[in-house]
Amino acid sequence: MLQDLRDQKNSWLIIVLFAAIIVVFIFMFGLPSMDSVKSNGSSTDLVNVGSHSVNNEMLRSMIYQHYDDNVFSSPDYASFARSVAQGIGVVYLLADAARDAGLRVSDDELNDYIRDWQYGNEDIFKLGFLHKNKFSQRNYSEALSRYGMSTRDYENYKREELLARRYMLLMASSISVSDETLWQSYARDNASATIEVVQLTADAVRATFKPLSEEEITAFETVGAEDIKNYYNEHLGDYTTPPKAKLHQIVIQKNFSKLTNPGAQTSKTMQAEGRFNIAKAQVFDKNLDFAQAFTDYDESEDKELKGVSGLLDVGIMAKEIQTALEGKKVGDLFTAELSDRYVIGKVLEQTEKNVTPLDDVKHSIAQKILDDRRIQNRTDEVMTGIIGLVNQGKTLEEALNSTLYANVLAEQPMAPVGAVDENAANQADAAADGSAADSAEAQLVPIPTELPIVPESSRVRASTVQDVPTNSNFVLGVGVSDDLARDIRGAASGTMLSKSYKVGQDTFVVRVVEKKEASRDAFNVVAKSMREEALAEKTLELVGAFDGVLNFRGPYGLWVQQKIEEASAKGTLKINEDFFNREHAKRMKAKQEREERAKQ
Repeated sequence: MLQDLRDQKNSWLIIVLFAAIIVVFIFMFGLPSMDSVKSNGSSTDLVNVGSHSVNNEMLRSMIYQHYDDNVFSSPDYASFARSVAQGIGVVYLLADAARDAGLRVSDDELNDYIRDWQYGNEDIFKLGFLHKNKFSQRNYSEALSRYGMSTRDYENYKREELLARRYMLLMASSISVSDETLWQSYARDNASATIEVVQLTADAVRATFKPLSEEEITAFETVGAEDIKNYYNEHLGDYTTPPKAKLHQIVIQKNFSKLTNPGAQTSKTMQAEGRFNIAKAQVFDKNLDFAQAFTDYDESEDKELKGVSGLLDVGIMAKEIQTALEGKKVGDLFTAELSDRYVIGKVLEQTEKNVTPLDDVKHSIAQKILDDRRIQNRTDEVMTGIIGLVNQGKTLEEALNSTLYANVLAEQPMAPVGAVDENAANQADAAADGSAADSAEAQLVPIPTELPIVPESSRVRASTVQDVPTNSNFVLGVGVSDDLARDIRGAASGTMLSKSYKVGQDTFVVRVVEKKEASRDAFNVVAKSMREEALAEKTLELVGAFDGVLNFRGPYGLWVQQKIEEASAKGTLKINEDFFNREHAKRMKAKQEREERAKQ
């Protein structure tokens, strides 16, 4: 019949007859079912935005174009694929918003976008559309075919992408920053102060005490028994030696890019799980010598140590290794699956967890508690005294010497000892006359003293720190302190701050010598660059990173996020959550099965 039609293609009667047959066929049997097409999931809509849709085939193609293909084998693929699918939906959403705003893309503009990277399309490099640094139609068609996308579908999507880009540019162009806002930011960031500080360390205060006597420490072991016990329990980790293990490990890499140093018997053509099962069988089932198995199958990037670790804390090992070592003894074998590798291991050496008894350390704890308490009490007393004396007109240096070093000697006191030479007077006269005569020097011996001795060279000094920024909590010459930075900002020049500040392990008192405001002239020099930076920051906050949005890597700005939420609420943006949930469940089940096989 078809041949008759070809032979008599100008006969309208035959054409009418053929059309009638088709109508009757449709009436009797109906249209072909699409179930068979959708059954494999490739045409099931994963995302719908207005008249646009994304099926699994398109999603996989877009992921393949933008990401490493290792993501397809990741257990977290479902969550990742959902975010990419939503990202494609966002592009469609913004493109529709661009049309509503009156934006259009001509064929010539689309052609330029695809062929010239300067228009923003990175695919010309990423997908290899070039030949001798010029756009190649052949490379273009072959690349898209390689990624499972027709040129028509690609160009339709790129039109939407260009519209989305223009809509984001339109939103960004409406953002402005006032001169006053810029000045306030500059003034805040460039205000500074000159401060004078006294910094007391525990060692500096400890030096002003006589050492604790053994009698004091021993007495406290009785009266402070409860405090000692509480300290011991609170710091039990300091008195605990964790379990340790020395391991011999064979690594099987999951990522082919890390398979740069394979074992002698490693087959690069096999998947990681297959290579792991072969090596595991050799060690567990065929009792292959572990050192030989390492040579034959290990795929470590660095084999210098031949897979043998030092005696390491079990607690710092990967969680999967810790779990695998539970109940194992020296000589036992184990396996573990980590995110990037499989491990076959052997326990070479072990030590058990050990806790030092309280009775063995209570004397040292008693000494520490007593020492800490007297240092803290003395520090509080000294700092309060310094603040009071400075407010009475003393300098910081004078106040420091009158408090911390009030009863502290700068050097060992000495006294002369021994008989006076009978010829001393004659010798003195001779010396006065210029005659060369030796005078006898009196011998000096130390005088016993109960006062502590701190040489001048070792003493704490007040120091001046200039140009401390007042816009952050990092105080130069001191450290990070929210309270101190706030009080410096609020203080006038010449003010002694009314309290001391703990920063890290040290304590500070601070006098604000001078406050310095920002310069308008200096601001005018940098105002233009500041405006550009401020606009870029605001654009990122409100619109998002253009490349991030268009390459499905985020983040979305507030305006774009609002578009997503509004469309989701209205139902104009729909995501097939069931599909991604099923995909997640399937991969989790496969992962669990692999883990169970690895334990067998």
